[in-house]
Amino acid sequence: MEATRRRLEQRIDQALGDTCADLVIRNARTLNLVTGDLDNGDIAICDDIIVGTRDNYRGETEIDARGKIIVSGFIDSHVHCESTLVTPGEFDRCVLPHGTTTAICDPHEIANVLGADGLSYFLQSALGTVTCACSFRPACRRQDWKPRARG
Repeated sequence: MEATRRRLEQRIDQALGDTCADLVIRNARTLNLVTGDLDNGDIAICDDIIVGTRDNYRGETEIDARGKIIVSGFIDSHVHCESTLVTPGEFDRCVLPHGTTTAICDPHEIANVLGADGLSYFLQSALGTVTCACSFRPACRRQDWKPRARG
C-alpha cells in the first residue's frame, strides 16, 4: 500500500511539474478530439502513464516532436471480431495502422458455434495482439454450453 501511495505522489508531482517527468515529449501538436484543433505543448509521462499535457515540462529524458502530430488511440467500444472472418491477430494487423488501439470484443458468435473451446481459442489468440483486445462474457450463447469449472 505504501509503495502505491508513493507512486501516486510521484505521478502527481510530475504532473504538476514539481519534479522532472520520467519522459517528456516536447513541442508536440496534439489533436484535440473534442474541438478538432491542434494544441501545442508538451506531454509528460511517468512510468507508462501520461500525467500531463500542454504545459512546459522538464524530463529526465526528452524527445523533440517538432513537426509531428500526436493523436490518441481510438477505442472500438463494441466489436464482434469473429464477424470479420479473420483471427484476432489479423484483425489487429488491419485496425492498428488506422489508429485503433483498443477493441472491446463480444465473442458471442464464436461461443455460439464452438462453445467453450471457441471462446478459449479467441482469448488465447487475443493475448498475442498489440491492440488491447478486451473481452467480456458473451451476451448470448448456445443453450447447451456449460462453462468449465475453474480449477
